[in-house]
Amino acid sequence: MSRNVAMPSPVRVVESHDPARLAALREEWSELHEAGSANPFLSFEWLSTWWRVFGARRTPWILEARDRANRLSGLLLLCSRPGLGARRWQLLGNGVTGADGLDLLARPGYGEPVRLAFAQAIAESSSRWDALDLEDLPCGSPTVQAVRRALLDRGARAEIEPRFVCPGFALSGTFDDHLARMRRRETYRRRVRWLERQPGHAIEVVADEARAVAAVEDFLRLHHLRWDGEGGSYGIPRGAAEDFHREVAPRLAARGWLRMWRLLHEGHAIAVVYGIERKRRFFYYQSGMDPEWATRSPGLVLVGKTIEDAYARGLTDYDFLRGTEPHKLDWSSDRHETCALRGWAPSLRAEAAHAAEAAYEAARGAARAMAPESLWSALRRARRAWEVNGGGTDTDLRE
Repeated sequence: MSRNVAMPSPVRVVESHDPARLAALREEWSELHEAGSANPFLSFEWLSTWWRVFGARRTPWILEARDRANRLSGLLLLCSRPGLGARRWQLLGNGVTGADGLDLLARPGYGEPVRLAFAQAIAESSSRWDALDLEDLPCGSPTVQAVRRALLDRGARAEIEPRFVCPGFALSGTFDDHLARMRRRETYRRRVRWLERQPGHAIEVVADEARAVAAVEDFLRLHHLRWDGEGGSYGIPRGAAEDFHREVAPRLAARGWLRMWRLLHEGHAIAVVYGIERKRRFFYYQSGMDPEWATRSPGLVLVGKTIEDAYARGLTDYDFLRGTEPHKLDWSSDRHETCALRGWAPSLRAEAAHAAEAAYEAARGAARAMAPESLWSALRRARRAWEVNGGGTDTDLRE
């Protein structure tokens, strides 16, 4: 009679809460990232910068998967999160900078054992946390189900929620083929012809460290010009979020990943697309535009130029990231989605925190039904600025 015998895991998990460990992992982390993921938001450059700018009042939770030769074969990074007094944890990099597709890193061939080992480590530590807010994971990621199963097996709550729709497309054929399928193709062609006739018209791509600093300042200026008339940007509020991009853009350029597109008129930028390119994928991160030029659609033109360039250079995918704004949907033929895994530990403390949060959300919903939307928009912006600039107190996992 045959029976299944559990095989020992090829990896062991090493945990740390020391912020210095992030810098110490730089070489191994970068090698692991290069071996697998194309997502720039999982890179050392992006996440270590995020930690330096936003981590002052947080605690990291670093999970390393080491194989039998002690080689780094997986990495999962979390940090503490303020929230109604509960001991809450999130994915490092989540929330403030709008990074999509956050997940663990795993060496090719090690995905399943790394996921299972990390899921087990998180579940087994449930006496030391109350809530998990693992947001903006790719829907369909095996990580979601692995952690969910491990939590449920320990008697914890685990719920999956939809988050964002991310439009995009795989490049196939030519740019002219793509343009022929676009609803606003004639508008695009007219705007291109008009802008190309203007004296001092130019389009440039910034991909080097030396020019990245000035390009970021143009981007921030135009981004705020675009949103100040509507009460301010929720995506990049003034303050620490701006400092993050001033620091991270040159670091991305040093790796050859930055693609900052600028549409110039007489030497001055009137539109900017902030792009990141990695492993033949273009990530449209953000944009900015001078509202005085809105009737000439410089943003539409510049996005089209980034897509034309992607076809010309043989890229495989164009990802608009989160948001279903018309200027993204006009060009897109596909989409992927992100989700959140919410976990609550099996403890009275966690249950009390969960009940308090449910009551808060119910009261908030009732209040919102009676208050004007403009008030709630202002409150959302104020809350985001508070979060970005270090508000609240965090509870350490080690308590």
